[in-house]
Amino acid sequence: MDISTEVLEAAFRKVGRGYGYESVSAEFSDFREFKVQWSRSYRYAHFRVSDYLSDAPQEVLEGLANTLFAKIAGKEEVPYSKTMREWVLSPAFSERKRPTYIKRSEGITGSPEGNERDLKDSVDRLAEMGLIDPEENFALSWNEDEKHKAASSSLLMRLIAVSSKLDDANLPDFVVDYAVYSQYLKIVKGARVFGFTTEVYTRDDERKFGKYKEAERLLDKLYLKL
Repeated sequence: MDISTEVLEAAFRKVGRGYGYESVSAEFSDFREFKVQWSRSYRYAHFRVSDYLSDAPQEVLEGLANTLFAKIAGKEEVPYSKTMREWVLSPAFSERKRPTYIKRSEGITGSPEGNERDLKDSVDRLAEMGLIDPEENFALSWNEDEKHKAASSSLLMRLIAVSSKLDDANLPDFVVDYAVYSQYLKIVKGARVFGFTTEVYTRDDERKFGKYKEAERLLDKLYLKL
């Protein structure tokens, strides 16, 4: 057992004892997404934790464990600890973990430059419209495997991935801009409620984009959704 796994198990065992568990084990797993899986019996619990947390301090892992054990116990929603939230939402976390996430994600190129378009141009136009803050921490990429969604995003990796079906110079700029804007909203607004139940993002936010109706009509013609 390496040191990181020892720290993980120590954190989960410490919290588990407080919930009456006599035996708790935990290991890191190379999931593509940030997630945790568990199995349990009356006094035993085993956890598989995303290895994106393999370098997390014990305090962060204890914060995660407390939320999970509370959920298992059927308590009302217990948000992630402040320490946990701050650690995974920090720019340093996404910058360290994003390359691994991209390697595990089929089709994501890791570059904003496509064959005919550069997604950074969309960011520039959106910034000129006052719709986004270009200083926000996020990265852009094309997704060559996405055939059904115009774009997707990862909150913790701060990554916006746009379908390569939009890498077409014949499409109006505003269609690509709208796809980027929709995912920007999910990242920025999602960070505010990460670990809570309250949802602040709705499709209504997208209506601040002047040509959202025209953009959605063209996306429908391409059989792409957001």
